[in-house]
Amino acid sequence: MLQTIRDKTSGWIAIIVLGAIGVVFALFGVDLKSAAGNYAAKVDGETVPTDQVRRAWQQRQQQLQQMMRTELPPDLVKSQQAALLDQFIRDTLLTNRAQKLGYRVSDEDLAEQIMQFPQLQVDGKFSRDRYAMLLRQQGRTEPQFEADLRSNMAINQLQNGVVQSAFVAPYELDRRFALEKQEREIDYALIATSDFAGQVNVTDEQIQAWYDSHKDNYLIPETVDLQYVELTRAKAESAVAVTEQELTDHYEQVKERFESPERRQARHILITTGDGVDDAAASKKADELAAQAKSGADFAELAKQNSKDPGSAQQGGDLGWAQRGMFVGPFEEALFSMKPGDISGPVKTQFGYHVIKLEKVEAGQVRPYDDVRAELEADYRTERSQSLFYDESQKLADLAFSSLTELDSVAKQLDLPIKTVTGFSREGGGELGADPGVIDAAFSDEVLTQGRNSPLVAVGEDRAIVLRVANHKPAVPRPLAEVRAQIEAQLKLQAARDAASAKGAGALAKLQQGAPWSAVASEFGLTAVGKRYVTRQDTIVPAAIVRAAFSASSGGVSEEKPHYGTTTTDDGNYALFAISAVRNGAAGAQSANERSARQRQVAQQVGGGEFAAYVTEAERKVKIVRNEKVFE
Repeated sequence: MLQTIRDKTSGWIAIIVLGAIGVVFALFGVDLKSAAGNYAAKVDGETVPTDQVRRAWQQRQQQLQQMMRTELPPDLVKSQQAALLDQFIRDTLLTNRAQKLGYRVSDEDLAEQIMQFPQLQVDGKFSRDRYAMLLRQQGRTEPQFEADLRSNMAINQLQNGVVQSAFVAPYELDRRFALEKQEREIDYALIATSDFAGQVNVTDEQIQAWYDSHKDNYLIPETVDLQYVELTRAKAESAVAVTEQELTDHYEQVKERFESPERRQARHILITTGDGVDDAAASKKADELAAQAKSGADFAELAKQNSKDPGSAQQGGDLGWAQRGMFVGPFEEALFSMKPGDISGPVKTQFGYHVIKLEKVEAGQVRPYDDVRAELEADYRTERSQSLFYDESQKLADLAFSSLTELDSVAKQLDLPIKTVTGFSREGGGELGADPGVIDAAFSDEVLTQGRNSPLVAVGEDRAIVLRVANHKPAVPRPLAEVRAQIEAQLKLQAARDAASAKGAGALAKLQQGAPWSAVASEFGLTAVGKRYVTRQDTIVPAAIVRAAFSASSGGVSEEKPHYGTTTTDDGNYALFAISAVRNGAAGAQSANERSARQRQVAQQVGGGEFAAYVTEAERKVKIVRNEKVFE
C-alpha cells in the first residue's frame, strides 16, 4: 500500500545503538523476547505495546528537557508519564470503538492525507525523501506511521460524528450570548508599589536569612569537562575514491532511476453515482455508452454530451498525458492494462462509472550515461560515504563499549584526535552546542556517575560522537557578596508590595463596612479613574482588573450597593475596584449571519464537551489494566 510514496530506509544511529544494546543483553543474559513481551496497559484485553509508550516518553522527555534546561522534577516526570499512558489507553479504546462502529480509512484517503502534510512537502509538493528522513529521525518505520495515522483518522471520524451531531437550543444560544457580551460598569484605583519603595528598609540579617533559606535559587550551574571522539560524514566522503568502471557498473544497477516514466493519453466518460443517483441506472447508462463507443461512435462527442466530469467533458473527455500514481486505483489499473485504441467497459470508482479510451502511449526513456555522469558520481560518492560513515560509526560504538572508561585506545585505533569541551552545562556549550542528545548523554548516570563512555550520539545528520566526562563540577551556591544586591532589591520589592497590599486591604474593609467609594478614596489618598462600562475583551482597563471584575459575583449589584474587590495587576501593583451595574448582551443585536456563525461555534464547543463525556463513559465500561512499571 502507498508504494508510490515510499522509499524504504531506516535510521543508521538506531541500528548501531540497537546493535550495542544487543551486545549488552547478551553479556548479561537478558532475554530480549521476554522483555519485549511486556505490556504498558491492557484495554479490554488488547495490549498497548511497551516499546511504543517508552519511545513516546523518550521524545516527550527530550522536549521537556529542551524547554526547562535542567533536571526534570520527579513530580513533573510522574504526572507527564501518567498523562502519556492515559493518552495511549484512550487512543486504543477509541480505535476499537471506531472499528466496531464501522469507521474505515481507505488507502486512497490515507495516501492523500500523508501527501498533504506541509512537513512532508518541498516547494509545495510531497517529497518521498523528506518523508523517509523525518521518519528516520523519529526512529519509526512507514508501516508504523501509516498504521498510527490510519487509527487517528478513524478516531477523528468517530469524534466528528459526535461533535457534528451536537445541537444548541435557541434559548441556550441567547443565554451564552448574553453572558459573553455582558458589560459591567466599574471604577478602580491603583495603589502603586513604587510609592512604598522609599519607605522600606532591609537589614543585613534579613538578607542573610533569605540567602540561607534560598541558596538553591542562586546556584552556579553544574558543568562537566568532556572528552570526545568525533566522526563526520565530510571526512568519510573525502576518503572515497571512485573509478570510471565503478561508475559505469553503478549506472547499470540504478539505470531505472534515470528513466522517465511511461505516459498515457486517454479520454473518459464519467457517469456519477451518489447524491440520490440510482447506481443500477448509472451502471446501465455507462454500459450503453461503452457499447456505442466500441461500435464506432465518436468518443469525444459522447463525452461532451454525457460525461459528468466538469474538468474534461467539454474537451471531449481528454485527460491529457498521465503517468502512474495520478489516478485512483481501479481507474489506473484499467488504463495501464489497455492498448492504444482500446475502449474499456465501465470501471467503478468512488466517483462513479468510467468509460475509458486509450489514445496514445509514450514509453519511458533512459537518459544516457554521459548526460547523467556528474549526477551519478555525486550520488555514488554520497552513497559510498554514507556506507563508510556507517561502518566507522559502528566501529566507534563497538570500541567505545569495549574500552568502557577511556577513549585513548579508541582514538588510537581509529586514528582520530580526542577533542575537549570545558564548562559544558545542561544548556550545552562549546563546539557541541546545545544538542539534546549530547546533553542527555553527558549528564546520564552511566556517563556522569559511573565514569563510562557514552553510547554513540548522533549530532545532526552528519556527525557522530562518543564522549566521556573528564571532570565534574557540581552546582554550588554563589557567594552572598555576589548576589547580595539582587536579594536586597527582591526583599525591598516584596516589602513594598506587602505595604501596598495592606493599604488596599484597609480600604476594602472600609468599603465593605458601608463607607462611600469617594470617601474611602479620599481617606486613603487614592485616585479613582471614573466609572465606565467594560466588556470581557476590554483593552483599556488593565487586564487583571477586567478578569477580576468578571470573575466576581454580580448578583444584586446596583448603584446603591456596589460590589467591591481587589486584585494584583500584571505589573505588580495593587488595584481596588467597584462594580456598580451589569447589563447583558442583547441577542437581538446579532445579524442573521452572525447568529448562524455563533450557533456553529457554540455547537462545536458543546460537541467537544459531549465527546469528552463519551470518552469518559467509554472508559468506565471497559476493563483497563495499567503496568505501573512501564517506565522503569
